[in-house]
Amino acid sequence: MRLLGCVFIIALALLLPVSPAAAEKIFNAESFTLDNGLKVVVIPNHRAPVVTHMIWYKFGGADETPGKSGIAHFLEHLMFKGTPKVPDGQFSRIVKKLGGNDNAFTSQDFTAYYQNVPRMHLERVMEMESDRMKNLTLREEEVASERQVIIEERRLRVDSRPQAKFQEQLMSTLFINHPYGVPVIGWLHEMRELTRDDAFEQYDAWYAPNNAILIV
Repeated sequence: MRLLGCVFIIALALLLPVSPAAAEKIFNAESFTLDNGLKVVVIPNHRAPVVTHMIWYKFGGADETPGKSGIAHFLEHLMFKGTPKVPDGQFSRIVKKLGGNDNAFTSQDFTAYYQNVPRMHLERVMEMESDRMKNLTLREEEVASERQVIIEERRLRVDSRPQAKFQEQLMSTLFINHPYGVPVIGWLHEMRELTRDDAFEQYDAWYAPNNAILIV
């Protein structure tokens, strides 16, 4: 938990217009940029033989095309559907077989994916994450099925919870002319219309090494 807290703070330092030097000093982190534009942050922690591998894309709800609310979060779900090398939703199953766990999350400003695995399997999860960064495949039936998943998620987390509905309306009022006024999960009437083409349009535009930060 402490490691993830450190990762979160450093990622924010890199995503926001703040120098990462301060974060590096606090956490003894090393950062560098690869030739393909990918920023890399390494945070040493030798307390256990495990490693946390994270990839943060500088794409979130605030970057969505008007009328396509929820597409960033929808794409997060679809990223687990597979590639030619790791098909049919096998990504998480492989991570589990390696003795690890994985997940992802979306905010207004970024989308992040992470895996916690024994350190000897770091190369394997890096290969899989790199693979789905450029080789995502989606079938229409997968998109339709996952669209229902996010719609149900909205119903459970927002529509059936008065406090969540109030917060959503409050943000919409406070940021009436700003993308932050649009919920990350999306407006229901727009979520229903999200398509495979919409997902790939955002995938092709934002999911690239020069728009990502790798944290290990």
